[in-house]
Amino acid sequence: MPDTSNSAHQDLPSASGSVETPSDKELIPVYWLQADNDGVYLYREYARAKASGDPVTDAISYMLNDKPAKDGWFTYLKPSTDIGVSISSENVITLDLPKKVFGAHLDEGLAQRSIQQLVFTATAAAANAGVLNGSQPPKLRLLVDGAANATVFDDYRLESEYERNSSFMAPIWIIDPQNSSQFAAGKVKLNARSVAFSDGLYYRVERKNTAGDWQPVDEAQRVKATELDEDGALSRELALSPGEYRVTLWGQNNGSGAKIARTTSMFNVS
Repeated sequence: MPDTSNSAHQDLPSASGSVETPSDKELIPVYWLQADNDGVYLYREYARAKASGDPVTDAISYMLNDKPAKDGWFTYLKPSTDIGVSISSENVITLDLPKKVFGAHLDEGLAQRSIQQLVFTATAAAANAGVLNGSQPPKLRLLVDGAANATVFDDYRLESEYERNSSFMAPIWIIDPQNSSQFAAGKVKLNARSVAFSDGLYYRVERKNTAGDWQPVDEAQRVKATELDEDGALSRELALSPGEYRVTLWGQNNGSGAKIARTTSMFNVS
């Protein structure tokens, strides 16, 4: 894990921080940090967690105590099962955690990202479960051992309330297929989210051959910014025969061949 949030980075477009829509999935959204050449960003996993009856508690508990689905995803927050959650009629989620959760020694940038990891996970879980009221954007009120405005990560003082900060979201992430997922032969859905790159979003599907090497199934596919949904969503169907696959997405800007914010997911078709 990086010691600082500073890194060489591309001039990335801004992301949309809109919350998830209600879903009937038996899965909960959990956000993780990942460090790459472009910076340290938040990525979302849909995880299967023990159901306590409170979706926010389940999501935060999974993030603090379980392992992410993909190598390279992580959190600086320490494990704990002592989690208090309440939600007001104004969509303010109060999350009370013990001080030990914030025991890492972090610079300001990584402290901000760790707090936003809690903000995104809590608000996503509430939105996904359909427990928010109306269209008012949710906020997170973070308490430490019952106290507001606590000092965490050595010297980072918490604000009274937090909203999502979209600048910490990954420029691109793959929603489906999730890493290590299994599918029956036929149509596999590719669902992803991306910011708008001036030259477009690209994706390539590769299949592992008998020698263990990755071989492109087809040429890299370009998706123009105008082909993305308003929130940056991309949906495609991939016709795939049995085998081991990986799909890679990246963005490109006009006048440059640099592959920006490249991300990969591996999956199996049987």
